[in-house]
Amino acid sequence: MKGKNFFYKYYRIIVIPVVFLVYLSSYFFLNPYRNFHDDSLFDLNWTLDVFFILVYCAVLTELSLFVGRTLNHWISWEQKPIFRAFMQFLSLIIGNILLNYLFSYLWHFFYPGTSLKENELLIIWQSNLMAVILSLFISFIHTSIFLLNRWRVTSEEAAELKIKASQLQEAVTRSELESLKLQLDPHFTFNNFSTLTELIHEDPLSAASFLENITKVYRYMISNLNKDTITVREEIEFLNAYFYLLKKRLGEKIELKLQVNASTLDRHLPPLTLQLLVENAVKHNVATLSNPLIISIYSDVGDIIVMNNLQPTSGQSFNSTGVGNKNIEFRYKILFNRMPVFSESNGFYSVRLPLIK
Repeated sequence: MKGKNFFYKYYRIIVIPVVFLVYLSSYFFLNPYRNFHDDSLFDLNWTLDVFFILVYCAVLTELSLFVGRTLNHWISWEQKPIFRAFMQFLSLIIGNILLNYLFSYLWHFFYPGTSLKENELLIIWQSNLMAVILSLFISFIHTSIFLLNRWRVTSEEAAELKIKASQLQEAVTRSELESLKLQLDPHFTFNNFSTLTELIHEDPLSAASFLENITKVYRYMISNLNKDTITVREEIEFLNAYFYLLKKRLGEKIELKLQVNASTLDRHLPPLTLQLLVENAVKHNVATLSNPLIISIYSDVGDIIVMNNLQPTSGQSFNSTGVGNKNIEFRYKILFNRMPVFSESNGFYSVRLPLIK
């Protein structure tokens, strides 16, 4: 709309001079009997002629604006462009012919001694034909404005769709890579099977439960890898299975507090979102018996907050790339009109996740 508003802002400055030139050109070519060499360009009558023509062109320009704005309320360019162009042209012809009669009356009022007689029919014919030409010209301007703006809007929409398609593809790729990374992470696999081996010797019943939760984790990731969203209920069920594995390894060093309202359980969020945030908390923080890592997940005004106490690890053996957070941000950007908010305050790291209805 910016280009359109810019044009209408300077509509009078652009159209009046152009209509004036079209009028003079039409008058010259349509009236072969007029001899422009008879009068000087600086003659008073010529000056008055020019003044009357300029006033006529200015009034005609205002008429075109009035017609355009009036028709905007009744006939849309987008819905009926051909009919709108025809009605614009027809309305301007009628208004222009009436305008011609008005100015003819004013002309005879200011020049009562002027007589047309033998050329009167020719002048009337010429005036009406010029009215058609000028109306056609101004209608062409309005139609061109519409076509240019529609082309601009279409181009912008096409570019936006292309960008969104690219972002969606990138988000899908990131999601798949992150999921595959978790599935194939040798540390994740080694730690879990190492724990499972110990449990088999020490507590067969716990080993069976541990193996069942490993199965749930991998089944969830495989079955939901290609889904855009999943319910909070399903995500929490998966998170419980995932956290069970962490708890068996870390014991009292880590704690998960869940306080999610029943009203939010059927809302949606991207799959693996909670798991990625819990995994990041474990990766980036020290967890000990004296200072356990406490991860809280709770509802807040239709959103979900994931929070943990900050206990940064020192001398990390890995370089944090923020892949997990970027993965979440990209998927939210495509799926929702709100973005997650990541923040640190008073020794806590928190993430606000909007939920999708």
